[in-house]
Amino acid sequence: MLRPLLRVLRRARIMVFLSFIAAIAILASYMFAGFIDEAAISAKFIELGFDHIFVPSARPYIDRRQLMSRILRYQGIPFGFFPATTAYDIDHPEAYSFWLGEEHWTPPKSPLLSATALASFRTHMNVINDIVRLEHASTLVLGDQIDIAADIKQQMRTVVKSLPATWDILYLGHCSNETSRPTTSHSQIFVATTPKCAFAYALSRAGARRLKRVLDNMWPAPSKTFEQVLSDMVVPLFLEAYVVDPPLVAHVDKISDSVYSPTYYTLGNSTLDKLGLLSRKDMR
Repeated sequence: MLRPLLRVLRRARIMVFLSFIAAIAILASYMFAGFIDEAAISAKFIELGFDHIFVPSARPYIDRRQLMSRILRYQGIPFGFFPATTAYDIDHPEAYSFWLGEEHWTPPKSPLLSATALASFRTHMNVINDIVRLEHASTLVLGDQIDIAADIKQQMRTVVKSLPATWDILYLGHCSNETSRPTTSHSQIFVATTPKCAFAYALSRAGARRLKRVLDNMWPAPSKTFEQVLSDMVVPLFLEAYVVDPPLVAHVDKISDSVYSPTYYTLGNSTLDKLGLLSRKDMR
């Protein structure tokens, strides 16, 4: 009588243990999905000239993540989603769960910025902290509402090679007129003067370190948005900044199911167009 009962209990214990391990694995994959790179062992990052590509994106925006996955897979570009801080995280810091590698941060105290602006500021801080921590030589940061030039890999091969060794930040996309100071190294590279928008920028190791020091000193009470801080750092040449013009990345808005329209600039050779996702009025 006892032996069958003991066998049943032993099997039950094993099942409980295996269920516990499975639950931990599922939880870990959910919490750290931003670190699961689609091709972590691939050398394809080099095709764009950067060590790594981060795409900050909040989990609720499933449609944006699907869009970015579709665009970058079409391009054959490996990338990693980075968990973005949300306005809810800012308003409810007591409920925020820090993920592996993230620096614990003090809840913000800024009457000048909205929770959404603070969340964006903190997201970029977290990305830059990771760039510095992982010691990437260069990193590309892409927003999750963008279109990419279909020939971006071919163009970036010459752009990256033409950058001066002292570069800090490169805007692959922007929403300002930045063609007043051309460079002699490449016809599409211009010295940034008053760059606007931060949906596609690359940082060198030195640039990430400089930017991290400034952002760390501003938190938890930043008085300006992340994009304004970047622009302020470029004007006095604290960051050696360049832009690609015409841009190779454009910001887009979703206007209906699976149809997108450029916000500031329409790419001449659009990946969204090739995927059949670009608004007809914006096709060239």
